[in-house]
Amino acid sequence: MAGKKSGMLQAKTKCDIVVEEILSMISRGEYSENEKLPPEHYFVDYFGVSRVTIRESFKKLNMLGVVTIKQGEGTFVNRIDFGTMMKPLFSAIVLDNLGISQIYDARLFVESGNARLAARNRTEEELETLDELLRKMREVVNHKDTNRFNQLDILFHEMIGEMSRNHIMSATYKTIKDILKNYITQSNLSFSTVESSLQQHIEIVEAIREHNEEKARIVMENHVEQRKLALIKQFNEEGAPDYIKVEN
Repeated sequence: MAGKKSGMLQAKTKCDIVVEEILSMISRGEYSENEKLPPEHYFVDYFGVSRVTIRESFKKLNMLGVVTIKQGEGTFVNRIDFGTMMKPLFSAIVLDNLGISQIYDARLFVESGNARLAARNRTEEELETLDELLRKMREVVNHKDTNRFNQLDILFHEMIGEMSRNHIMSATYKTIKDILKNYITQSNLSFSTVESSLQQHIEIVEAIREHNEEKARIVMENHVEQRKLALIKQFNEEGAPDYIKVEN
């Protein structure tokens, strides 16, 4: 380990720099999964910042899922994958005051690509997982539980990302999902929209089952476009977060 770095924290906020540096240390293997990080005072000296800055940095790393803070025990490193490495990118994206169309244009290409690759690479075991998610979706639709449906929807799309066998594509979807997480999981969708969404999920699974890459792409594109319109409608009625612009 290097010594004190008192002159390095200038361009960005001190907290952001500390977060990026600790994340870099973890990615280089200086701290491994389940390892306990040094105490706050070690990093105070290492970075030449205040204890408050280190404490806020640990909290941010905890929110990003990089570490787990255990009261009375210390701060421990979580399992790190490519998606975790992209978390600082999420923070930068949020500050850019994105438009909903820009976010969903990105989601359109990422998810249609994931669906196409999933149709190419899927296994029977993965199909069984998708079928089980569809069964649960049908059940919550019958009970008109739109919040639970949205939670299952996220699991469905994450599964397709994993089935793509492309870690970059899968991690990119998760980054987009994180930007809209609260609004995706708590969307006040109409029952007709949920029913339509369920049917689209069924068609996506059938295309993947048939190894029909083009059909999987098209159905997924239609699905993402409909969710975009539904979310814009919700934002116009209930308001959007400060970092998202809703275009007319």
